[in-house]
Amino acid sequence: MSLRELLRRLENIVQVGTISVTKTRQGKALAKVILDDDEDNKRVTRFLPVLSLANSFARVWFPVRVDEQVLVISPFGNANSGFIIRSIFNRGCKEPDGSNEHTTVVEFEDGTRMSYDTKASELKVEAVKTINIFCVDANVEASKQVYVKAPDTVIESKTLVKGTLTVEGLTSLLGGMKVIPSADVTIGAEFDCEIKTTKDINAEGDINSKGNISDKRGSLTDHTNNGYSRD
Repeated sequence: MSLRELLRRLENIVQVGTISVTKTRQGKALAKVILDDDEDNKRVTRFLPVLSLANSFARVWFPVRVDEQVLVISPFGNANSGFIIRSIFNRGCKEPDGSNEHTTVVEFEDGTRMSYDTKASELKVEAVKTINIFCVDANVEASKQVYVKAPDTVIESKTLVKGTLTVEGLTSLLGGMKVIPSADVTIGAEFDCEIKTTKDINAEGDINSKGNISDKRGSLTDHTNNGYSRD
């Protein structure tokens, strides 16, 4: 091997280039890279594999993009038998906002972001549209508080609340309400307010009142029955 050939191969071991063609649409981590891109010397590799996290334990897919600046590693100095290491921040693809020495940021092209700040110990997910989670069981445990804020919240399931339930605002029960107190509860429901109904009240037990009972014709507490007072 001549000295000139040896130098050429040494120069080809590590090269900076720009991706020109990909097989991303076919779901393949393969791409061609433009090397030495100038008017006098322009070389394009064949399709090379893109270094990825992939084995029997887990596989991670990040689409390869045209114009992505990368490194081509050619162990034997032949670029067409090398592989691609991605990617390099540059003037056309700068670091995402919020990047610093204590924050990891993942930013997608539609504006969705995930970041973790070790200084603030805060994990933040900012999704521009929908988040879907599918699983068998889901457990959420917070040592202090869980706060949910939305114009509308829908829970489509049987729901068990172990603890006190406080509702600020109007409560609408479209399917009715059934109260079954446990054995150690003497009062099943207690209302510290006026109760209004537009339908009949049916009771299969006694009704006890410490106040006045009235209907549209007046008080029923002091009414008489054919001139006889109530006992």
